[in-house]
Amino acid sequence: MTVVVGITGGIGSGKSTFSGEVLKRGGKLLDSDKEVDVLYKNPKKEFIDYLKKIGLAKSIKNKQINKKIIRDIIFDDKKVKLKLEKYIFKIIRKKRKIFINKEKKIGTKTLFFDVPLLFENNLKKDFDIIISIISTKKNRLKRLKFSKKITKKTFKNILTFQTSDVIRKSKSDIVIYNNGTLEDFIKKTKIVLDRIMG
Repeated sequence: MTVVVGITGGIGSGKSTFSGEVLKRGGKLLDSDKEVDVLYKNPKKEFIDYLKKIGLAKSIKNKQINKKIIRDIIFDDKKVKLKLEKYIFKIIRKKRKIFINKEKKIGTKTLFFDVPLLFENNLKKDFDIIISIISTKKNRLKRLKFSKKITKKTFKNILTFQTSDVIRKSKSDIVIYNNGTLEDFIKKTKIVLDRIMG
């Protein structure tokens, strides 16, 4: 039997670090954010046409997509945001299904999925184990300013679309707190992976 594990948490909580430890162990992992990045960096005509159709034409120039422009628009227009998310969600869900079927056929025991909006998209039933990584807003903003150059305003806007840590904790099987040093967090991550992967 293949165990399907979902990794989630708010932006800047430490999901990427956790996922990196999974990969270091040779674990099989599908990262939703990276799959979305591929969609934007190498956009197919179908995706570009859809962006134009839902009112995001100004984000496209020379067949390239400016994600910052899209982010600015969808923060002010929830209807456009929902249409875009529905389209992307459908593509990522299909990739997740293909990945699971492929790995099950070859007998992979544990599969990991980095899914930032796991609870927001009601995906709890798709996973056997859900791991939530929890960190204070102060620590998350500090990391994001350093790693992704995200401003406090953008951070606050993103938080309005993400579920609370209270809900994450209540719906998760495992909770890892990431408010100390990187070494401390990696140590906690390794303990959890020892339990799941053996």
